Amino acid sequence: MELVISNLSKSYHQKTVLDSINLAFQGGDVVGLLGKNGSGKTTLLNCLIDLIAPDSGQFFFNDEELTGDRLPFKEELGIVSDVIPPVPEFTGTDYLRFKGLIHRLDESTFKKRSTDLTNFFFDDASVLKKKISQYSTGMIKKISLCGAILNTPSVLILDEPFAGLDPVAVRQLISFLQTYRRADRIILIASHDLSYIEEIASRILVLDDTQIKFNGELAKFTEQGTKVISEALFELLAPKTKQTTFDWI
Repeated sequence: MELVISNLSKSYHQKTVLDSINLAFQGGDVVGLLGKNGSGKTTLLNCLIDLIAPDSGQFFFNDEELTGDRLPFKEELGIVSDVIPPVPEFTGTDYLRFKGLIHRLDESTFKKRSTDLTNFFFDDASVLKKKISQYSTGMIKKISLCGAILNTPSVLILDEPFAGLDPVAVRQLISFLQTYRRADRIILIASHDLSYIEEIASRILVLDDTQIKFNGELAKFTEQGTKVISEALFELLAPKTKQTTFDWI
């Protein structure tokens, strides 16, 4: 399996966010997508999933160019993103049923997967009967994860998946992702929660100033573990030292 991004560029209001980005992801990759706020992480993912149109660039999945509605590729996708929230008028159960219908899951498969996922991520199954508009931020993230995984996607895209989750739920998600990773799946995770990325990512991708600043194995990024991931990222992206005395403190 291979997912390729070729010469991707995107600007907003004449400000370039991504400039001729070239990337290739292979089956088995668990990629931690890192960078400062505004570095283009979400833009890259949104272009990939066809949520926004790039100014230029091509996408290929298993040697086939993604054009038009990209429906065959989208059937292989699982997405968790705040810009694509679950339908607030639905109950949790309704939302998962809706996702099951979209992916044409038969009744037996749907029941098995939805039950396993909700039992894993939710302590109290009764919340699934409530409308999503009544959910906390963490609960919305959990039901989004369940919906994204329901079709066992071969490409799983998670934009800030740990945000809003309590420490127990974070441990559950990390455990699940470690189980879910396989040689025929690609997992892309954009996150500022570096310690969690360090636990699950096999590869690190850093965006900054419209370009790729690092693209390689986690071990290389942390220099075989001699640095923690936050230290390595700061050294790569640290701004130039400014003369500040803070004498007013």
